[in-house]
Amino acid sequence: MRDGQADAAHLPVAHSPIMLDWAINVTRYPAMRLAALFGCLLLLLTTPALAEDAHPTPFDENFEAMDVVDEALAEALAANKRLLLVLGANWCHDSQGLAHNFEDPELAATLEAHYVTRLIDVGWRDQNQDIMRRFGVAAIYATPTVFVIDPASETLLNRDERNQWGSAYSTPIEDARAWFARWADARPATGGLVESSLVYQAMMIEIDIFEEEEGTRLARAYQDTGRWRFADDADRPDNYRELDREADQWRRELPRQVAQLREQARAMVIGALRERAGDQPFTVETIAALDADNPDLALDFEPHVSEIW
Repeated sequence: MRDGQADAAHLPVAHSPIMLDWAINVTRYPAMRLAALFGCLLLLLTTPALAEDAHPTPFDENFEAMDVVDEALAEALAANKRLLLVLGANWCHDSQGLAHNFEDPELAATLEAHYVTRLIDVGWRDQNQDIMRRFGVAAIYATPTVFVIDPASETLLNRDERNQWGSAYSTPIEDARAWFARWADARPATGGLVESSLVYQAMMIEIDIFEEEEGTRLARAYQDTGRWRFADDADRPDNYRELDREADQWRRELPRQVAQLREQARAMVIGALRERAGDQPFTVETIAALDADNPDLALDFEPHVSEIW
């Protein structure tokens, strides 16, 4: 979810043309003032209710949802479907937006045919962290985060695309239909010659370990800031707001850093292959020569610096 998004349903009703005309008339006809006041009161009372109805609140505040996941995995396995976990929260504009998109008839039909779907409440990203870890994710970076899971192996299939729905509210419904239809039977990409290099694979493992270590620290930050959010002033640090901003900036920066490391690793391996292949195309033999040399290609890891995490 992105900050600063406004809900058009909550714009002041007094700015509408009807209300402006009404205000002019009541100054001319005092007898209308009581009726006008009553009408304004009705509008103010009913408008928030309509806005509330317009946005689903499907996340159930069940912060111990592992049993839900176990049952859904068994159901998906028996039905030969994939398990779809949506990790979100009712406070999140984009979580609401994705839940609303699930009501689209075409998308709903895709979900019914190919997935067993569960919505998991993650609070302020500090709850149900054991579910994230079960599928190899130390911390999520946005709400909602979507997991597509093979129920037989419990493999997270869309690991590289799990963060895609952090702007779900503004994502066109056509994109949502296409994405969920594709992941109904898609498998992770296997890569080509570069990805087959043992040197490249070792660098990817280094990056995965870095992300897991940093994600574990970030998850602790979520737990602390989530607890402090609802605590009395006496029970939280004086600089709570700064620490909350630090965690928020960290969660945005870490996925960008991981993506940059993967790009750096690929560029370094390609550069090393070019040194060996010269002007010729890469071949299996070029990859084998690189792996035999096992060059020391050092990545630029920069762990987050924090006074408490």
